[in-house]
Amino acid sequence: MRKLQRNGFKVRMFQRAMRFANLLAALPNKLVPPPFRLIQIGSAYWQSRALYVATELGVADAIGDDELPSDEIATKLKLDSDYLYRLLRMLASIGVFEESTERHFRNNKLSDCLRSTSRQNVSSMILLHNSPEMSHAWFEELGPALRSGEVPFVQSHGEELFDYLDHHPKLDNLFTSAMESVEALTGSDYLDDFDWGQFDRIIDVGGSSGSKSIAILNRHPHLQALIFDRPQVIENALLDRQKGIDSQVLARITYSGGNMLESIPSACSERDIFLLFAIFHGMGNPDAEKILINLREAFGQHRASIAIVDCVADAKGIEPTVASFDMQMLIGTRGRERTETEWKYLLERCGFVLQEVISLRTFAKLLLVRLK
Repeated sequence: MRKLQRNGFKVRMFQRAMRFANLLAALPNKLVPPPFRLIQIGSAYWQSRALYVATELGVADAIGDDELPSDEIATKLKLDSDYLYRLLRMLASIGVFEESTERHFRNNKLSDCLRSTSRQNVSSMILLHNSPEMSHAWFEELGPALRSGEVPFVQSHGEELFDYLDHHPKLDNLFTSAMESVEALTGSDYLDDFDWGQFDRIIDVGGSSGSKSIAILNRHPHLQALIFDRPQVIENALLDRQKGIDSQVLARITYSGGNMLESIPSACSERDIFLLFAIFHGMGNPDAEKILINLREAFGQHRASIAIVDCVADAKGIEPTVASFDMQMLIGTRGRERTETEWKYLLERCGFVLQEVISLRTFAKLLLVRLK
C-alpha cells in the first residue's frame, strides 16, 4: 500500500523549528552559572503555582481587552490589592501578562490563552496538572515511588487514576476538558499530515467529545465517525453536541459508551480506521495489550487499520517535552512514552505490525498499524 504521509515539506520545516527551539531552551544551561541555574530549576514550581492561582482566580478574564490598574482587578475579584499586584508583577516578569505602565496590566499573547473566550484556552490543562490531587502525588510520593516502583497517584489516593475519576466528577470534568484542550496546544494542522481520505469511517476510541474526529470530518465530507468513550463522558458529549458543530457534520457522527478494556465497537469494512489519540501512553503494557487484543477482535473479518497518535521517544537524547510527558505518566499512571522499538515489541506481541510512522506538525507521531 502506498504511503499515507502528507505535507512532507511542511512537516520537515516544523521539525527543524522544534529542534531550533530545543537548542534555544538549552541555552541557560550553557550561559548561566551552574549553581544559579540549579536554583532556577529547583524553584520553577514557584512560577507554576503563581500561574495556577492566577488561572484559578480568572485574572485574564477579569482584565479582558482592557489595560487595568492592579487595584481595579483586585476589586473585581475581591482580592488583596498588594498581593495581587505582586503576583501579576512576577507573572509579567516571565512573560505572562504585560505591565504596560507602573501597576497597570493587560493581557498579552500568553495570558490570552487563559481567557475562557480564547480558542487556544489551555486553562483546564494548567488547572489539572497543578490540581491538589496531581500536586500531592508529585510533591509527596515521587521519592517513595522511586524506591517502591508504585504509581505515585495510587499511593496518594488509594486507587488508579480512572477509578478515582469515576467517582470524583469535578476532577473528571476537568480531566475531560484538559484532554479537549490538546488541540489548543497542538493546533490542528497536523490533521492534514495524514491521508484520512483513504478511509470511510473513523472509530475514535477514547475520543471524549470527538473534537479531533470532528476536525477531520470537516476536511473530508465523505467520512463518518463513531465516538467511543466512558459512558459519563459520552453522556456529557451528547449534551454538548449541538454547540458550534455544523449540522451536516453532526449527521455523520454517532456516539457509544463503554470500557475499552472490555470491548471496542466492531469494524464494518476494511476502510474503517480506529483512532487512538494519546491513549496508550497512559497504560502499562498489560492494559495496552488488552486494548490491542480488543481491537483485533473488533476487526472481525475486516482488515481495518489503526492510527495511534502518541509520542515516540528517542532512545537517546530524548526531547524535553517528551521526557516531561513521560514523567507525568509515571506520576499518574502505569504508562510511559515508548521508543519505536518498544512500540514494535508491544504491537507484534498482539499480532500487529507497524506499517508506517507518520511525522506530524506536533510533538507526537501517527503510527499506522495493521494486522500481520
